[in-house]
Amino acid sequence: MIRKVWKQLNITKTVITLILVNFIQVIILISIIVYSYSIFNKTNINFSGNMVLIFYILVAVVIFNGITSIKDIYLLTSINIKYQMQKKTIFEIETLNKTLRGQRHDFLNHLQVVHSLIEMDEYIEASDYIKKVYKDINRVSRILRTSNVAVNALLQAKLQECENRGIMVVLKISSPLESLIIPSWEMCRVLSNLIDNAIDAVQNKTDKLIQIEIYEDIMGYVFKVIDNGDMIPDKMIDKIFDVGFTTKNKNGEGMGLAIVKEIVNNYSGSVKVNSCNEKTIFIVKIPF
Repeated sequence: MIRKVWKQLNITKTVITLILVNFIQVIILISIIVYSYSIFNKTNINFSGNMVLIFYILVAVVIFNGITSIKDIYLLTSINIKYQMQKKTIFEIETLNKTLRGQRHDFLNHLQVVHSLIEMDEYIEASDYIKKVYKDINRVSRILRTSNVAVNALLQAKLQECENRGIMVVLKISSPLESLIIPSWEMCRVLSNLIDNAIDAVQNKTDKLIQIEIYEDIMGYVFKVIDNGDMIPDKMIDKIFDVGFTTKNKNGEGMGLAIVKEIVNNYSGSVKVNSCNEKTIFIVKIPF
């Protein structure tokens, strides 16, 4: 029901409508002022003092309507961003669920094959078969180490994307993220932007490598995304989190890392980057 209602509400059209309504209100108010002034001039009645007061009142109304419209537009835009990210997260969860269901089906078939081989005393063949199957089973199992389903689904989606691009990914996850204060969809935005940034960084490398670490220390949760891409120059380190700054020329919008910083700051966390010739490390810390 919520999806159906939301589909009927086109955010772009709604924002444009708000702007047009506000513009029409301004035009109407200006027309009223001009018309009233012309009427008073024809009747030779001195209403200059009252006209000034009316003018200020109308200006105040216009400003109030403008502020209200801007607030509504900002709210709608924020809701739309949240909705789109949640929609993406749900899709990734559904994809992960399908993968797990398919793996379960395959796993049962594999058990039957191994059982038959053992019954026929083909132990070496059974052992070789298990070794081949293990890699496929481990591919999904290695990301199911947190209690956050959305994060698991995101990691699975990014692993698949990296595999398609010939990028090797090393996962080191030792925290279940049980008390993470950031909502799942916000945390997914952070990780998604950091991983996408790493993917872009290693595109021109021969041996593409990304390492993702999730663990806890005494202060809170730590998320690290490490890539072996080119070094970020010192003069750019302080600018990469600025809105609009990008190293991708016309191919980038310069919003990804700025979004990461904004979200992390909203939850009293921190984000920093260390870069050298061998690797670049983005470190996000979120307090308990």
